[in-house]
Amino acid sequence: MAIASGLGLVVLLAWLFVSWGTTTVVLVRHAEQVSAPDDPGLTEQGEAHAARLADMLERTGIDAIYVSEARRTRETAIPMARAAGMELREIPADEVSRLVRRLKWRHRGEVVLVVGHSNTVPSVADKLGVKIGVVEAEDYSGLWVISYSRLRGTRLLTLRY
Repeated sequence: MAIASGLGLVVLLAWLFVSWGTTTVVLVRHAEQVSAPDDPGLTEQGEAHAARLADMLERTGIDAIYVSEARRTRETAIPMARAAGMELREIPADEVSRLVRRLKWRHRGEVVLVVGHSNTVPSVADKLGVKIGVVEAEDYSGLWVISYSRLRGTRLLTLRY
C-alpha cells in the first residue's frame, strides 16, 4: 500500500511539473510598413525583415503564432508560418488580455511567436510580468523572449534582429 501511495505521489508531482511548465513567448513588433491610411502592408525592407525573423526562429520549435487583425502583423508572421507549416491565429489588437490568458493556459510548456504593435507589445510583456518600456515608432528590430513559469517566475531576454 505504501509503495502505491508513493508512486501515486510521484505521478501527481510529475503531472504538476509538466502542466506548470515554462512557456516561451517570442514577442516582436510587426516589420516596417508602407505609409497608407487604412491597413498597410510591409515595405520591401519589412518583407526582408520578416524573412530574417523566420530564419532566426526556424529551429526554435515554434508551436503557435499569434497576430492581430492588421495586415502588417500577418505579413510579418507569414514567412515563419510557412517555414513551420502552421496557420496564423488571430486575436484583435485590442484584446491583449484575451491573448495573454491564451498564452498562459493553452500554451503551457510551448514556444509561441506573437507579432504585435508598438502599443500592444509592451502590454503583452507587462501582463506576462515583465517591463520592456516604450517601443518607439521607428523601432522594428526589437525581439523579446519571455519565459513564463508559475514555478520559476518570469524572465526576459531582450534582443535585436
